[in-house]
Amino acid sequence: MVTGGDGDGYGIGIGHFIHAMRRNMDLTYIVMNNMTYGLTTGQASPTTPKTTATKSTPEGNIETPINPLALALVSGATFIGRGYSGEINHLTDLIAQAIEHKGFALVDVFSPCVTYMNMYQFFKPRVYNVNETEYDSSDWHKAMPKTYEWGEKIPLVCFIALKLPPTTS
Repeated sequence: MVTGGDGDGYGIGIGHFIHAMRRNMDLTYIVMNNMTYGLTTGQASPTTPKTTATKSTPEGNIETPINPLALALVSGATFIGRGYSGEINHLTDLIAQAIEHKGFALVDVFSPCVTYMNMYQFFKPRVYNVNETEYDSSDWHKAMPKTYEWGEKIPLVCFIALKLPPTTS
């Protein structure tokens, strides 16, 4: 079991992140994603939303943020989850499932930084548990569009036993 933040996991450690998923190591990786480098006074991180003003991007972030769930999906992770620290029951269940999973398990946790980017008010009305809807959590082709769902609705997800679709030559 490994824990970290969006800055180290999706920034400087992104190469290790991708290769651990490709190898399907039996590892649970919980990433506290607060969309900012909180320990360095609120600079833009790899997951900071585009146009967001930060200490390092006072005119707004010009870069498209990393999408950790899509990256995990195309890198071969066999368990991909997204939780939110404001939905503790869902998050607890998600982490328990990830720990029990044999293979690489990513749990990306929206964990707002109350100092530099307090987004609790943003997330609370938007997040929903996609697994409470009619949904096949092991279908790669249905999972990919869910990883890009962002705006008025943001899915809290759990994709299990995923396999990359076959490649064509």
